[in-house]
Amino acid sequence: MQKSHPYIKNELLAEILKPKRIVFIVNPRAGTNLQRNIRSSVESQLDHKKFVYGIWHTESAGHAIELVQKAKDELYDIVVAVGGDGSVNEVASQLIHTDIALGIIPAGSGNGLAMHLGYGRDLDKAVRLLNSATVRRIDYGTLNGKPFFNLAGIGFDGLVSNMMKDSKSRGFIPYFFKSVEAGLSYTARHCRIETEDRLFEGKFFAIAIANGPMYGYNFQIAPDARLDDGLFSVVLLKDAPKWQYFAALPASLNGKIYDAEFVEHLKAKWVVITSPGKNYVHIDGEGLIIEDELRFEIKPGALNILAPAV
Repeated sequence: MQKSHPYIKNELLAEILKPKRIVFIVNPRAGTNLQRNIRSSVESQLDHKKFVYGIWHTESAGHAIELVQKAKDELYDIVVAVGGDGSVNEVASQLIHTDIALGIIPAGSGNGLAMHLGYGRDLDKAVRLLNSATVRRIDYGTLNGKPFFNLAGIGFDGLVSNMMKDSKSRGFIPYFFKSVEAGLSYTARHCRIETEDRLFEGKFFAIAIANGPMYGYNFQIAPDARLDDGLFSVVLLKDAPKWQYFAALPASLNGKIYDAEFVEHLKAKWVVITSPGKNYVHIDGEGLIIEDELRFEIKPGALNILAPAV
């Protein structure tokens, strides 16, 4: 491991100002293929006076977990997930309750957390933003013990995520058409929703449990969500004529979704949802089908994340 700063000859200053060790864990199968140029972008855009770096590629689902452990063993300071929401979740889940910071280079379809933080969709810019990013301590959530960092939910958006699992196409256009298909076929389900101080029962089209505010592409389902307030923003889309859901899409782009008549929202530290039968669920865009009770819990201040200075 490099022990001194290569640009400073004074031994004491070299130790004080020694570069951070940063490793990029790259999912080569992420949706947009931006990651194909990650090495040239890191070489040209990363501040090499501040960082010494490694670039590692995952070879299969779950391999990122092994690579994060390798980064821990080799005393890296920062681990950057290069991929989509699933890649971010896989890497971040291994960094909770540690001092290692998570960075993100978005290369997936939605990239909701990365977009909220300000990384954008330009590869060179995202790498360049790491140079001045600062460490921020944020919360995460769990669904039946499984961690998520941006959004989880049940209903319509869970169905879309499950449909996308089997799709070979990625990006906004395939996601949009799957959303329309799901929107036309999905019907509101009866749910019982309990929090520490509220109880709801009725038919709901979708329920979002939000740590961050947006899915990606600036679709803000929970505009008041904060990553570090120790609370979920819980957004309930009640049963309504389907045309109302489609008509509310512009409101979700300008942060006004709460103005829709069929939307109710609240803050909570925990949420328990029960609904009979199979439930379409997602955590950070990963589609799941769960028949058991859904228990969501917030875990405050447990992850260091690099937030761009934008």
